[in-house]
Amino acid sequence: MEIKRITDIPDVLKCLPFEREIRKKGRDNIRESQMLMFIQSYIDSPYFSFLMAYDDNGEIIGYAAAYISIIAGIGNKLHLSRLHAKREDVFEALTDTLRTWAKENKCKTVQITATNHIKAIQRKYKFVPVSVTLERRI
Repeated sequence: MEIKRITDIPDVLKCLPFEREIRKKGRDNIRESQMLMFIQSYIDSPYFSFLMAYDDNGEIIGYAAAYISIIAGIGNKLHLSRLHAKREDVFEALTDTLRTWAKENKCKTVQITATNHIKAIQRKYKFVPVSVTLERRI
């Protein structure tokens, strides 16, 4: 298995079949175009990382998107936007790579925003709720 940091949008587009499946299962509702615009805006930033995991045949077996926020007085936090893996060992390898990158940037915590399956995420990945995000239309 090989994990690479991706810096070109054409490589990111190779993950769209997985993203379509994620949306089909109801696990995300953001439009693909919005996701791609976000990635394109930040892909060159040292505080954004898009990782892809490949098997020995060069097939994609997982990917992750994350960014680091730096807020004076609060500290650095890793925000996990996406982590998709076909196997548990791929999940662990991507997680380890992100953990190393986060530590290099002095992050102490990782955060995710979830709208579905919150209890399952808490149980399986050991995330705990620390705040509530409220929203309204403008």
